Amino acid sequence: MVEEVGLVMESRPGRAVVRIKRGEECEGCHACTFWDKGGDMVAEVENSLGASPGDTVRIQTGSQSKIKAAFLLYLFPLLMMFLGILGGQPLFVSLGLSRWAELLSVLSGLLLMAVSFAILYLASRRGGTKQIPPSRIVEILSQELPRSTP
Repeated sequence: MVEEVGLVMESRPGRAVVRIKRGEECEGCHACTFWDKGGDMVAEVENSLGASPGDTVRIQTGSQSKIKAAFLLYLFPLLMMFLGILGGQPLFVSLGLSRWAELLSVLSGLLLMAVSFAILYLASRRGGTKQIPPSRIVEILSQELPRSTP
């Protein structure tokens, strides 16, 4: 779990919209899905603590789990494809299909990639992958003081 500090911009029952300063580590990444015109990230999070607009809060995100899931989703099929291409070439040459070995190894790589997506799909349907925990407010650091009318 990753913790960030942000400012509540808007609150709804059970939810809040929080503005989070972008750190130096994500300056060139552009992987965030929500950002405002000032360059900060904006996220909708669970608000079980009842934070109000103007409050500074600490939020907990499951971004590490998202990164692991992305690697699994992209890296596993890619490795299977390369395994099929690189392993298929010598296999088809040894079977006496040297004339078609290159084409058949590319086709076997694509087939193994499709099989890997099917494996990932079946694993997610059986509950073999963990649910990514939603981002949530874990602490209200400072509350905006209510304004008194003169």
